[in-house]
Amino acid sequence: MNISYLILILLPLILTFCMFSHFSSNTWFKDNSHLGRPHFSKSRLGKGRVHHVKYFPDGTRLAVASSIGIWIYNVETGQALDLLTEHTGPIKSIVFSPDCKTFATGSTDKTIRLWDTNTYECKSTLFGHENEINLLTFSPNGENLASRSEDNTIRFWDVQSGNLLKTIDSFEMRFVSSMAYSTDGKKLLTFISGNEGEFALWDTKTGECLELDFIEKYYTTTPTDTGAYSPDRSILVCGGSNPIQFCNAETGEFIRSCTEHIGQPASIEFSPDGQTLVSGNSIYRFAINIWEVSSGKLLRSIEHADSIRTVAYSPDGKTIVSGSDDGTVRLWEVSTGELIKTITGHMYPEIFTTAFSPDGNILIYGSDYELEWWNPQDCEHIKTSAIQNRHVHSVNFSYDGKMYAIGGELKKVRLWDVQTGRFLGSFIGQAEQVSTVAFSPDGNLLATGGNDKQVCLWEIRTGEQYLIGDRLATFTEQSENVTSVVFSADGKTLASGSEDKTIQIWDMDTRTHLNTLTGHDKGVTDVVFSPDGTTLASGSQDGTIRLWNTDIDSLVLPPIEGAGHVTSLDYSPDGSILASGSEDGNAIYIWDAKSGHKLHTFTGHTQRVNDVVFSSDGKTLASVSSDGTAHLWDTTTLKSDQ
Repeated sequence: MNISYLILILLPLILTFCMFSHFSSNTWFKDNSHLGRPHFSKSRLGKGRVHHVKYFPDGTRLAVASSIGIWIYNVETGQALDLLTEHTGPIKSIVFSPDCKTFATGSTDKTIRLWDTNTYECKSTLFGHENEINLLTFSPNGENLASRSEDNTIRFWDVQSGNLLKTIDSFEMRFVSSMAYSTDGKKLLTFISGNEGEFALWDTKTGECLELDFIEKYYTTTPTDTGAYSPDRSILVCGGSNPIQFCNAETGEFIRSCTEHIGQPASIEFSPDGQTLVSGNSIYRFAINIWEVSSGKLLRSIEHADSIRTVAYSPDGKTIVSGSDDGTVRLWEVSTGELIKTITGHMYPEIFTTAFSPDGNILIYGSDYELEWWNPQDCEHIKTSAIQNRHVHSVNFSYDGKMYAIGGELKKVRLWDVQTGRFLGSFIGQAEQVSTVAFSPDGNLLATGGNDKQVCLWEIRTGEQYLIGDRLATFTEQSENVTSVVFSADGKTLASGSEDKTIQIWDMDTRTHLNTLTGHDKGVTDVVFSPDGTTLASGSQDGTIRLWNTDIDSLVLPPIEGAGHVTSLDYSPDGSILASGSEDGNAIYIWDAKSGHKLHTFTGHTQRVNDVVFSSDGKTLASVSSDGTAHLWDTTTLKSDQ
């Protein structure tokens, strides 16, 4: 056959395959972003961090407890089937009832929710705990549920009625890392991790402690971090910085140790038949290890790229699922250790800062050790830029969009070329972490502020290999950490906010201090100039936003109340509205910039909103959160909350 003819036949097939492969690996966000997305959110970037994973009893689906809800995945395809968002905080625990009809989830929102396994309908919500709930277990007959909370209590619930039956309020509850009912349901077995390790039996009716033993007296004095009970409740296994240990769950007597010590497990689970054990390491060596229970022998070790937070067996014991800080949920074959499937998109780190490029074609956000680049128009992920060994607390584009600067824990600010990705140099001189960076409108200056209480002004050179210039000024008027710096639109004024409750104003022509604005009762978290430069907005931990007249240094309006603990501010490009992010309620508020009236509230984040920023056309507001997600909000159809 003619080679040219063969190429003509095969080339379209190859191109089609490549396009399909690209589509499959890069469109998880677009395929799944509609699930559980709040009203007015045009797009959600990221699926939240993974806290706990469990197979559904039929083995065909996965339940993934994340920082934004419970994801339901098809095991065979890896496709997201649903996202349950009734919880208002991260979900820490999932457990299925013995009859497989119900699953329970515990959350940092202090509630337990009971769900229908088939329809995913929330059947009831249990209230009573005063802090986050991180452990749940059903009684053998499925009639009762035990929950453990950071409020140092274990509570027993009637599943049918939702009534609270009993509360164990004990100092011993402070570090419970595993618990299970006895086979007859009359006792609750708990393992309390720590430097010694305690094993306790509790009467489920009276709440009385029947037995409390220090397990360390049998075999170890080194810290233990996690534990699990065998399916028949006869064996307790616990692990930490010492080798994994097995003991009798009734007496606490030591049985055996694992043959090797490989890393430090954060999660341990027995296989359904109780013959093997899987552990996932979060410290030192990142690996999934499979052990033989009868001998403690290591059967298989599967290396991983990052900390493993949770592991679980499938109902038939043939596969294992793991959730990791690398943002993946992975399915593994037990017999061979081969990777079966990878589900991506679960960003582990909290996101601290975000910025739109001036042309609106790039959205960049910074977190732990990396920058993520997105096209906000089609929500395609562009690239990830690794930031070695440091959190990124502030990122900003120059006004012409050619450069960006980042500040963080490294005590220096780094400058990069947007187009080529070339490193342009570091500004070195701040003694503590850098919390905020801002370019002057002409691109010749960079202002920085941080935990050394100083505001520094740096020269950006032009036409050189590296653009890093001299430190031109150091302003020391603030007496606490500097949280924000911003230039006015004409570049003639620089303002900074600080935890010392004040706003400082400097003249950029003379580089002298002009004024101190006071009035906030707590630390100032952000300051931003209106586009016309006539108003300076400040947000604070005191729950107010203040609008200052920059000409006469007085308030334009009375303080705007109801903003919660303000974390971030930004004006729309036309100056008509002001957006604020909050730690209270994890909400974003939209304000009329002239009257101070609240126009709208965006809700959907489950943890603190760390930054908000408008696109250059004002039609989109981006928000980033400690829940590991970003939202792009539609600001064109807002209705007043008033």
